[in-house]
Amino acid sequence: MILPSPAPVAPLPPFHGRASIMEVSIRDFSSHPASGIRHRGQYLGLTEVGTKTPTGAGSGLDYLKQSGVTHVQLMPFFDFATVDETAPGRDYNWGYDPQNYNVPEGSFATAPADPQTRISEAQAMITALHAAGLRVIMDVVYNHVYDPRAQALALTVPGYYFRQHEGQLSDGTGTGNDLASEQPMARRYIVDSVRYWAKTYGVDGFRFDLMGSLDVTTMQAVAAALPNLLLLGEGWPMATPLPATQQTTPAQATAVPSIGFFQRRVTRPHQG
Repeated sequence: MILPSPAPVAPLPPFHGRASIMEVSIRDFSSHPASGIRHRGQYLGLTEVGTKTPTGAGSGLDYLKQSGVTHVQLMPFFDFATVDETAPGRDYNWGYDPQNYNVPEGSFATAPADPQTRISEAQAMITALHAAGLRVIMDVVYNHVYDPRAQALALTVPGYYFRQHEGQLSDGTGTGNDLASEQPMARRYIVDSVRYWAKTYGVDGFRFDLMGSLDVTTMQAVAAALPNLLLLGEGWPMATPLPATQQTTPAQATAVPSIGFFQRRVTRPHQG
């Protein structure tokens, strides 16, 4: 499907200060029947105002505004594989199984079969969060894909975009494959992708899943491309063929000073 480029979401000014982040699943956050939200489990569920629970407490967007957080970290809302978009209530997945990195997930849209709807509603969600004074961090999973055999990158250049170990796909991520971020065109793809989400959707930051699987040079390029955005990721080392000195972990923190690390223990706070 080829569509005209959508008008970009207006960005917020750069954030300064200490960030307070709430992680949110688009589906889970508004799915309860007693939430008072009409578009439960959908992008538009995060745009509704004045919604309340049966006890009169604010729900949805109003709850987020009252919580005092500065950033809402949205769990993956790029296109993922294991939820049937035509029957989103039948399957369940948080979205850590990427299919198409630069397409909004259709199961959160009111009309999944209409490509324009998922784009406009994802943009409306971020616009509404911005209007409420909240910034949006996008949870991204560039470390692997759901099925590399059927993924566009592997079909375009077989053997290039995914790491190999002894003639097989490496599996440091525990998902069956590791994206080879160190390859120049894989690096360019990741940088172009985050730049696209930031420009078109007004995303204010990114949280990188299993960031230790991504090479330091790629994350330096991401930071250079997005100098005013909040960047953080999971920093534990990965059993992938990428040498430890090239993995984006706390051991390499001085090489990526503008990127924060999320892991089981506190390492270095991100300075806004």
